Amino acid sequence: MRRRRLPLITLAIALSGCGVTISAINARPDRYYEHKVTFEGQVERMQFLAHETLLELSDPRGARIIVRSTEPVDVKTGDWVKVKGVLVPEARVENVPLYDVISAERVQKTRAPRLANLM
Repeated sequence: MRRRRLPLITLAIALSGCGVTISAINARPDRYYEHKVTFEGQVERMQFLAHETLLELSDPRGARIIVRSTEPVDVKTGDWVKVKGVLVPEARVENVPLYDVISAERVQKTRAPRLANLM
């Protein structure tokens, strides 16, 4: 009986680590609009503005997304970060509309994924 459960438990643990990815958000943004999402990505570009910071993040597959943070962030290009925020269909940054932007509640450094090429 225990041997039958072991593969199911192992599969459940492995799949629990699979969260939302940038690729998944880009594939079906309407599914995530106005919902909190948490994902990881690598900082490709940054832009510091008067009251906010814009980050362009990419995932191991190369998909990219814009993250807008009103809080100061202590990261640099090339760092891996974990973002928790809300996907909004449109955001205005200095009177310029941006579409499908993550409005970040928290941006923190994290480690690079161990098996990045398997995702």
